[in-house]
Parts: sequence; structure tokens; C-alpha cells
Amino acid sequence: MSYDGDPTVLGEGCAEPELPGAGEHEGFGTAADGMPDPLATALPEESEVSGPPPVSSVVTHYADGSSRLATDLDGDGYVDLVQVDANGDRVMDLSYQDTDWDGRIDLVERDTNFDGRTDQVLTDTNSDGRADSVLLDRDHDGLVDRSISDTDLDGRADTWLTDRDHDGRPDVVVTDLDENGRADRLLLDVDHDGTIDQVGYLDGGTNPYVSY
Repeated sequence: MSYDGDPTVLGEGCAEPELPGAGEHEGFGTAADGMPDPLATALPEESEVSGPPPVSSVVTHYADGSSRLATDLDGDGYVDLVQVDANGDRVMDLSYQDTDWDGRIDLVERDTNFDGRTDQVLTDTNSDGRADSVLLDRDHDGLVDRSISDTDLDGRADTWLTDRDHDGRPDVVVTDLDENGRADRLLLDVDHDGTIDQVGYLDGGTNPYVSY
């Protein structure tokens, strides 16, 4: 799937991770001080640096031809990825994944018409167990034509995008500005050139050009 619309409408990006500071080391001195190498005894003799955790998978086959693949990606003994082949064509049609390894599913992908391309993507960006972004390819052309997002992560959708002409760019954008669960602002690209042409306010209370 691809999406050629405004990336900022799907909410704020993830915060940049804070890098750990370097520890304090005292007494190393200079080479002339005759200090022993502090790394000489960091590892015991004949020790080996461990590699990446082992990945293990379990495949289950069912009598109707479908199958399920469960995978532990980080080697902690818990399943992180479940993929389902619902029609027995050896192509995964449904996937559940725990991408941050906290024990909860935060990414779901579905191929609803079994053409080998994902049609639905649900993402839980803040690991609270609720979907914050839903992307849909309703005409199965490989392009997102419907997007529903909870940009403030309060559990309620506040941004809806629709691509009416299926060119990969949203033509209708509806937003809930006051976070009351109802749409307030409507943005339209009537000539489908990728630029908003009309702005309407469905709730007068959120209209900045009207005072009461």
C-alpha cells in the first residue's frame, strides 16, 4: 500500500529517543602512569560475545487448508508475530504483530480479498490497546482511499481522510477540532489536484471567522 497525502495529518511523529549519557570513569590516567588496561578483564577468557536472540516459529496446519504461523522474534519465549493463511494459498492474509515487544498487539494487517496485497492496516501507536490509525484500501487497487486517525490518542477518532478519485491523494479531510467526538471542519479538494480548494465548518463554535 502507498499513501501520497499529507503525512502530518496522521498525527505527530514518534519522539526522538533520548540517548544514554556516557558513564564516569576515573583513574585511567595516561599511558605513562602504568595503569592496567580497564578492558583487559571485561570479558572472561574464552568467552564469546552472544549474537542476536534466536528466532523460533511454530506452524499449525488445519484440515480446511488454512494455516497459522506464530513467531517469537526476540527470543523471550512469547509470540510477537502471528500470520494466518485463511484460504490455503500459502500467502498470509492476516497478521498480528507486537512491534515494541511489550506483550500487546499494536499492528494488524489484513488482505480481505486474498489478492496478496494488504487492504487494512490498524496501528496502536502508544501501546494502550486501542487503534490510533486505520488505513483502508476499499477498492483493492493498492492505494489508501480511507484513513481514520486518533491524533491526540484519547481513544476517539478526530481525523478522517477520503480519496474519492483513487489517485492516492485525499480529496476530503474532516477533523474534530474541539475533541468532542463530532466533526467540526471540512476540507475539500474539488478539482483533485492535491490542493485544498474549500474549507467549511460544520460546528459554528469552532469557526475562527465567526464570533458569538
